[in-house]
Amino acid sequence: MLINTNKSFCYRIYHIQNLPHILGFGLCTKHHANASANFVSIGNPAIIGVRDATPVRLKGYGCIGDYVPFYFTPKSMMLFNIVTGYQAPLVPQLPKEDILVIRCLIEDVSKANKFFFTDGQANVKQITTHYNNLAYLDKIDWSIIQKGDFKKSNIDTDKQRRYQAEFLVHNHVPIQFVESLHVYNAKAATFVQQELAKTGLFIPVKITSEYFF
Repeated sequence: MLINTNKSFCYRIYHIQNLPHILGFGLCTKHHANASANFVSIGNPAIIGVRDATPVRLKGYGCIGDYVPFYFTPKSMMLFNIVTGYQAPLVPQLPKEDILVIRCLIEDVSKANKFFFTDGQANVKQITTHYNNLAYLDKIDWSIIQKGDFKKSNIDTDKQRRYQAEFLVHNHVPIQFVESLHVYNAKAATFVQQELAKTGLFIPVKITSEYFF
């Protein structure tokens, strides 16, 4: 199954326990005034630290760590590491039902705040290009992203960098820019729906097992 066939969406994953804070405050960087003091992290801490000190290659855009990052596929290499335990204990293994996939429309979320996107992993210096104009979305290697193809190749040694192309929004994404919430199974969907019911928000909740490995 191809992912993101219309090239319309970007995706971000969280531990599902972060959902109540997300519903109340949106998607925040750790620098935002409303950042959660009890945030449950699922990423690689070494990469997070590097981003805080790596400048965006666009004038006046600050550092990569100042932005909320999305991928153009839910089936990121990071998610693969999380659900398979491939990089444990550096990246702890988690059951799929503990993962929440947040999906946004690129066209909409580009209006949430200052943004940029990349044609590969954002913090790879010199090789990856940073863009702030949606007209350049064709610079992304959509073919490998849609196929979920990040397998190492002796012929195409740059594939994994390109697969990790990102869309990044400065500091905060308000909850109204979230198009839908995706989970692995009915248990996770019930939890999400119960939390949504406490808020009065209407955001579609979908069991989308094909978003998971």
